[in-house]
Amino acid sequence: MDAMDRRAVLFGVLDGLAELADPGDRERIDGLRERLAADRIRVLVAGEAKRGKSTVVNALVGRAVLPTGVTPVTAMATVVRHGRRERVIARYADGRTEERGLDELADLVTERGNPGNRLRLASVTVDLDAGLLNHGVEIVDTPGTGSVYEHNTAEAERVLETMDAAVFVLTADPPLSAAERALLERVAESSVTTFILLNKADRLSGAEREEALAFAAEHTSRAVGRDIAVRPVCARAGTGDPGFAAFARDFTDYLSGGRAGDLEESVARQAQRLIDRLTDEVSLQRRVLDMRGGEAARRLETFRERLDVVAARRRDAVDLVEAESRRLLAALNDQADKAARGLTSRITNRIATAVGELSKPDEVEREGRDHVVDLTRTAVETWRDQRRRSLEEGLSDLDARLVAMLDRELAVVRDDAAELLDLDLAVPAEEGRLIEDPRFFYVFTDNAGQTELLAGAIRRHLPGELGRRRAREHLLRETAELVPKQVGRARADLQYRLAEATRALVRAIDHRYATTVDRLVSALGAATAATEDTQARTRRRELDERAAVLSDLGSRLTSAAAPKVTAHSREPVRRS
Repeated sequence: MDAMDRRAVLFGVLDGLAELADPGDRERIDGLRERLAADRIRVLVAGEAKRGKSTVVNALVGRAVLPTGVTPVTAMATVVRHGRRERVIARYADGRTEERGLDELADLVTERGNPGNRLRLASVTVDLDAGLLNHGVEIVDTPGTGSVYEHNTAEAERVLETMDAAVFVLTADPPLSAAERALLERVAESSVTTFILLNKADRLSGAEREEALAFAAEHTSRAVGRDIAVRPVCARAGTGDPGFAAFARDFTDYLSGGRAGDLEESVARQAQRLIDRLTDEVSLQRRVLDMRGGEAARRLETFRERLDVVAARRRDAVDLVEAESRRLLAALNDQADKAARGLTSRITNRIATAVGELSKPDEVEREGRDHVVDLTRTAVETWRDQRRRSLEEGLSDLDARLVAMLDRELAVVRDDAAELLDLDLAVPAEEGRLIEDPRFFYVFTDNAGQTELLAGAIRRHLPGELGRRRAREHLLRETAELVPKQVGRARADLQYRLAEATRALVRAIDHRYATTVDRLVSALGAATAATEDTQARTRRRELDERAAVLSDLGSRLTSAAAPKVTAHSREPVRRS
């Protein structure tokens, strides 16, 4: 089957599914149909915060369009696509659409410009007249590993579910974390092709670069289940960097050659998953109508009871999340209390020794304070990084346990359906992890107020030993206040991050059960509602027609399967 015929079949399958699907599924089908019509593959640029994802997108399009900064900037997903008339299209939650200029983009997609999404935006799309975008691609810039803000988490999940291909961005410092590896597993599982970049490689010496590449290659290969090239780049330098220039050429070649087949494969895969779910519902309802009396009815009632038990396990999963969250929070608070005491004592001793060598009050005030700030920043950020990694590992482990728990429950449903109803149900679940890891945001600040600046000026002008003593005493008091304050700020940010992760996990659990077990419960109820023989016969005819349509759609998808491209070890990750 040639490419034109495959596209026609895929459009026909999507049209058929749209007639059978509920409104939530129909929204995703509309997105697939739109991208297929435009021959435009969706490439997600993913990774943790501050890996340089927005900079990568800017370098690919050859212009600094997306806002960047020294702290995490991107607050909501931004789609960049080709358009002769350059503009920003803002779609609001109430359905309104508004055009803005490119210079207004930061007012829409950053927390500084649109804090808490107070504008109630549903999506932001940038039309840009850039050569790369004319190769049938839309690039999606995402918040770093999900957003710390609750209003962004659900949107980030929807964006991940709609990707066709991905560019995953790493850096050597910090190196690949457990949470980042788990995100890569999810991205590689959901995308048809994945490119992996080691950004900011220009900051490393030759030996450090080789070590970082070897470490990243080892752990990314384990995550995706095969050898995969990691490309060292400096996105900030764009195509002026040989590594990024090579990646840009490869990416452009991919869009010219492999894009069309990947888009078709991604559309077909997502359509097949929906066909499996709808087929399960139809099969269950048909069997219910066949089992309306005697032993068959008793077996049906047993299956209903077991399904209710599985559905009730949702509460067990939520309880597990809340208990683990309380444990992680208690450990964080305990470590913060110990850190505040221990770091204060250690830094105070070092400062007392250091300022003893300074003879002038202004030296004690100026150089001593700089030393306090530097020591505190280093110590607190080291502690924060340790706690962040501990939380990431705890959340990653919890996520894996929850996914395994749900997989076991769905296996029970399949086994019960086979044993009691002689039904072979697919019961497909969403692939990968339940959530992305919330972004961590922390700013060290040591600004003195105007009153303190005036007091400092007075101390510096006190005569002789009195001025030195007062300056030293003040510096030690300031140390005793600054260290606990900064530990407290880091703890507060981590606490908020943990709370957001807990809420996101609970929402994700609800979503997984809603798209699997709850759909079967609903289908069971719909068939049982046909109590009269005439109702049952009518419902049976409807289900037979629905089953025939789904079977036909599945067969058409199979016949339209594109030939596979065999990838070697230096190519991007490709699904087999």
